[in-house]
Amino acid sequence: MAGAGRQTRNRRNSTAREGAKILPFRRELTINLGVIIFLFILLYLAASIIRSATRESYSVYTVGREESLNGNQTYRALILRNEQVVSSRWAGYVDMFAPESGHVSIGSVVTSVDEIGTYSEKIKEVAELQSLSREELRTFKTRLQKLALSYDGASFSSVYESRGAISAFFSTHIGKASLDVLEGNAALNEFFHLYKSDTPGMVLYYKDGFESRRPEDITAADFENSDYQRDNTANLVTPGDFLYKLVDSENWTLVIPLSAEDAAKYGSQSRIDLTFLKNGLKTTADAGIFNGPDGSILLRLDLSRYMVQFATDRFTEVRLEGFGSEGYKIPVSCRVEESVYLIPREFETVREDGTPDGFYQETVNGSEQTIRHIMPTVYLRDEKYCYVSRQDLPAESVLIRQDSQERYTIRLTSRMTGVYQVNAGYTVFSPVEILEESADYLLVRRGTEQGIATFDQVLLNGTQYTDGQILR
Repeated sequence: MAGAGRQTRNRRNSTAREGAKILPFRRELTINLGVIIFLFILLYLAASIIRSATRESYSVYTVGREESLNGNQTYRALILRNEQVVSSRWAGYVDMFAPESGHVSIGSVVTSVDEIGTYSEKIKEVAELQSLSREELRTFKTRLQKLALSYDGASFSSVYESRGAISAFFSTHIGKASLDVLEGNAALNEFFHLYKSDTPGMVLYYKDGFESRRPEDITAADFENSDYQRDNTANLVTPGDFLYKLVDSENWTLVIPLSAEDAAKYGSQSRIDLTFLKNGLKTTADAGIFNGPDGSILLRLDLSRYMVQFATDRFTEVRLEGFGSEGYKIPVSCRVEESVYLIPREFETVREDGTPDGFYQETVNGSEQTIRHIMPTVYLRDEKYCYVSRQDLPAESVLIRQDSQERYTIRLTSRMTGVYQVNAGYTVFSPVEILEESADYLLVRRGTEQGIATFDQVLLNGTQYTDGQILR
């Protein structure tokens, strides 16, 4: 009976559950921050791609420093001097007593040759007790700095020059420290020989084969870097070996190879201004053009001063001045033409000090008259007109003359050459004055009012844009 009762209750509970209403479960809405960030990035990338695909491309040119349109103003010049070579009459060890590029008088000791090496050893012992003076240290430091600053991997001539000068510097230091000790005993030793100068002049301790060359002997091949070599005074010599050379004159010559075009430009000049790029020295030289043995066209420049500053140089870079204009060089494709207003100069107001101060503009609204002071962009002023930007004034504007009732209605326009400067992200017309023009470049004057300056960026394809256009 008990079991039958439990079965009856189970059937009732089951029936009740079957008849009950089933309601759907409502899940709480949640925001997934990661999904939102992902969608935002996806939309941003899509927008960037669309903007890049539809954006009009433009290129800019950065204005460099002032230069010449003709790039052949700077030349590599060969230096020739009156150089007397002194060779050794004995075999032995060499010591130097006169400094490189130093001047000696008649009878001054320049070098010595020790056949058995006895005195050379004594010289070294004496030198070890001597330290470099403050002035010698400063000289040595300057030589090293010049070598580091002027190094050019394509030209080894400067390296040869500096290496020889530094070697001679230390050798002469040793010699000067010991000369007083040895000279008194030199006459007693037939194996120790002093070389004294027969003439006053400047001492150099290198040779390179140009010592006996004259300007008329020079050919185009002499200017090739790869062929240049120089030999410095050796520590051990044999009879006939090079010891030193003496330059006994301040007169010297520069020889420069020229093209036919350059020869035509310089041919009529008897004197030419030049600048040495090594130290910025400016001077004037007597000039003349001639042909070398190989038919090359050469320019000869004769000087009578400053030779000592280039004594250790065989080649130097020079710039010939006074030929062609200098200014900013920009590509031809930058040039644009812009329409501007022409306003008579008498309608421009001036301050008490006489400087320009804009214009007075009249506007009429019904019966109401208003006069206001305006400052539009003035690109250029000549004797008669102000050349004014059309972006700053509407056509038919009426201007009133200062201290007068005379009026002028703006109608007259002209075309002006310029470029679009884009430093701020939009085009700004900047007028230019063209000095010279080639197939690829324009040379424009520096300092033009409202013009361009060094490091300005200008549009290369300027004709595709307008003044005041925002670049996307």
